[in-house]
Amino acid sequence: MSSATLWLANYKQIGESEMQIWRQLLIGINRSFRIRLIISLSAIILLAFGITGYLTYQYNLKLFEEEISKQFSRTNEEALAKVEMKVQEIVRVSQTVVFNPQIEMLIKRINSQEDSDAFNLYYDKKQIEEQIFQIKSDAPYITGMYLYDLNGNPSYFSYTTSAIKNLDDPTFQTIQSKLNDTYGNLAWMSMPLPSSIEPSGFRQTIIIARLMKNSALQTYGVLVMAVDESFFAGILKELTKDGTGEVYLYNENKELLYSNSTHETAEKAQLLRDMNETRVMNNHLYVQGVSKATSFKLVSSTSLSDIQLKNKNLSKRIVYTGLISILLTSILIVISTGKLLRPIKDLLLGLRKVRSGDFSARIEIRTKDELAYMGESFNAMAEQVGRLITEVYLTQLSEREAELKALQVQLNPHFLHNMFNEIYWKLYLQNEKDTAALIATISEMLKYSLMPVRTLTTVREEFQQIRNYVKLQTELFEPDLETIIQADEQVQGSEMMRFLLQPLVENVFVHSFRNKVSHKVLLIRARQHPEHLEIEVTDNGCGMDESAIAILLGPKGTSLPQRSDGREHLGVRSVVRRLELVHGQPYRLEVESVVNSGTTMRLILPNQPTRKELSQHVEG
Repeated sequence: MSSATLWLANYKQIGESEMQIWRQLLIGINRSFRIRLIISLSAIILLAFGITGYLTYQYNLKLFEEEISKQFSRTNEEALAKVEMKVQEIVRVSQTVVFNPQIEMLIKRINSQEDSDAFNLYYDKKQIEEQIFQIKSDAPYITGMYLYDLNGNPSYFSYTTSAIKNLDDPTFQTIQSKLNDTYGNLAWMSMPLPSSIEPSGFRQTIIIARLMKNSALQTYGVLVMAVDESFFAGILKELTKDGTGEVYLYNENKELLYSNSTHETAEKAQLLRDMNETRVMNNHLYVQGVSKATSFKLVSSTSLSDIQLKNKNLSKRIVYTGLISILLTSILIVISTGKLLRPIKDLLLGLRKVRSGDFSARIEIRTKDELAYMGESFNAMAEQVGRLITEVYLTQLSEREAELKALQVQLNPHFLHNMFNEIYWKLYLQNEKDTAALIATISEMLKYSLMPVRTLTTVREEFQQIRNYVKLQTELFEPDLETIIQADEQVQGSEMMRFLLQPLVENVFVHSFRNKVSHKVLLIRARQHPEHLEIEVTDNGCGMDESAIAILLGPKGTSLPQRSDGREHLGVRSVVRRLELVHGQPYRLEVESVVNSGTTMRLILPNQPTRKELSQHVEG
């Protein structure tokens, strides 16, 4: 039996096997079509309703969250506006004290009469007290007020209530540290102060302080006021009326002034302090606002539990509706499957004919649904099986012919290499040693070129290849060429791709030395750097300008330019392209040139490129 007949028999067997698979598949469908169709469609419908219910749940949750976010943001803004009014009220009180000329005059007189009699000091302080109590009568929420001198002593005025005790020195030092860079502006802070009415002995109090400066910006004292947390709690209760909300009020330095929550982790506190948008955390919706007038920041939250409960009830209703729909759909499927089985029987009859070898069998298309598509597919398959056998047979013949040609192409360079060796020994025996040396050099270069491109070489081998090439050029065309090849000993064994240097050196002879008559110098050197290997090819030729360099290197990522005969250039552009494909950045070819002064081409390569990297690229 011939190979062609054998291939035809094999592919005919493959076609018959494929038909057998179709036949068994349709028999299985015919036997259990009703049950499987019911289960499959029911599962699809259940999945569809499940996805619909989930998407509806998520959509409603998102919709409710957006609406509540808008409403709660408006409430937060209204509360922040009330906070601004409270802050402005404190500012007014402090300005009334600081810019009161009577108080300023009395303080200056006290400072100048430190050595005077006690009665005058008492009288002046009494007048200050009358002035401040008159001002404080309009601000009953102030639980403490103190006028300190520049030495940190409450020398001018001191007022407190039973809620807190007088400020001690460490507390005042903390307050004073906050005033260093305020230039007379109010400094807001919250701190625990000693209290005689609290079980813990401390009461969280809001402290407001400022430097007392006159119209000439001279500091003559320090004003410290204390207010209870209820100062802000009353206006922020709208945000926590349901008992599940949280509020956090920060001063202009993002320091917490007031919060109704006392059990916060450091991570959450940092997150709330830096929050600049609405977000959901721990089943709570958090909104924030910043006052333009005071730079105070207000963060508030509300629980989403009620919203999620309503959405869960809605999801249950969707699930119940889906189950009822599945039941009704299953009944309709049972009724309609009888009509669907008829096209499947036609498919089974057609498969029996094809299995018997009749590839001309065709199925009559009775419907316009998915089964009609199966029938059309069967007809197309039966028509193509015969044609496929012939096409595969021809493909096998073409592949064998291509394999023979590839072997023929591979034999030609080996034949030339062997011929050069025979010529070398013939010339050597005839005492033509110079000519024989040139032939040996050419043979060695040809042998080097026969190695697969994926095989890595070393700097030593690549430099030896360049020495052979330069030797040929010197003997045949450039007798006055001065060549200097230098390579550090530590880079001799470093691996690199083959044929990276020869296109660069060849470019020197073809272009750089084209119009140079004498004193031609070519310098090739390799150096090792901590992060890369550097190889330079320098000449004293004609050089080139920036536009010529741009054309030489070409745009990044482009393929090699085509020659007139349809093949690609194998010059400098091939080096650039190979570096891009195999190594990528930061490895590259750099060109520096000055017109009429020479050119330096610099290769930046990896110190030790892995064989795996190059092999994967070439195979890919």
